[in-house]
Amino acid sequence: MKTIDQIYHCQMPGQVFGVWQLQCHLRIFLPHDEVQTVIITDMGFEMGWFIPYLVEKLANQIVREFCLDPAKLVWIEHYTLGFNKPTCADFSQVTFEWHNGQATNPQWTTIAPETVTALISEELLSA
Repeated sequence: MKTIDQIYHCQMPGQVFGVWQLQCHLRIFLPHDEVQTVIITDMGFEMGWFIPYLVEKLANQIVREFCLDPAKLVWIEHYTLGFNKPTCADFSQVTFEWHNGQATNPQWTTIAPETVTALISEELLSA
């Protein structure tokens, strides 16, 4: 199983003006050919940056930079203590619509830690 585990730095243009300096803990798991799981964790430097505009830009950049396949992508946000979470859960899966290789219309769904474990596992669960 191939994995990437690093602190990821990037710059994102603001919607109105300026540039956001983002930093997150990035983990990419490629346990088998069917799934590419990305887990991003806010590091407490940019509160509120898991917003639609920025998460689309971040997803586009990471997919491009790490040569990921949007059709196989599972995007998970991990919320740390003190992060202003959208729910009381620690994890959300974000699904995107992909148009010409660009992520749009992110939708957040709370997921359990056990689901995250299954998504990064080398063993495929049978339905």
